Amino acid sequence: MSARRGLTVPVLLLGLALLVLAAFSFFYFFGHHQMSVEEKAKAYKALEVQLRPIKTKVCVNESAIYELTAVNPVFNPRVYAQITIMVPPGMVVYAGQGVKGGSGLATTSVVIEPGEAKTIRVRIVALEPGQRIVSGTLYYWFEGEDKKDARAINLDFPVSVLRCK
Repeated sequence: MSARRGLTVPVLLLGLALLVLAAFSFFYFFGHHQMSVEEKAKAYKALEVQLRPIKTKVCVNESAIYELTAVNPVFNPRVYAQITIMVPPGMVVYAGQGVKGGSGLATTSVVIEPGEAKTIRVRIVALEPGQRIVSGTLYYWFEGEDKKDARAINLDFPVSVLRCK
């Protein structure tokens, strides 16, 4: 009887320790982890963005089509973005597909689901010969983040405007 009494306390302590370990393991592996905005930003992959023209050389008074495309990798959450294409003096934005803007700028706001891409296309007319740079900017933030923490990706593409006969 005394041998049993001597084992009771260590067995109870061992059982309690195993219970605490099991509870900790359950919450560690299955519990809801709240990630900070900084942790999420490190975990998500950046968007893939491309600015490209249909032609790199255009004639004065000839239009050229530029596209700015953003791809949200499949493992990212939903992304909110503002896509903008800007042209320098000597060029104007003539038309665009689903965009708003003025003579030197075209912009739109989009939601990009995981694994999807969004593209804006603008028709640009060159009015003066010379080397020009067309710029594109993408501001984006992931779902659950604050818009004020948006990231920016800036792209430039050179274009030669020629006097053609």
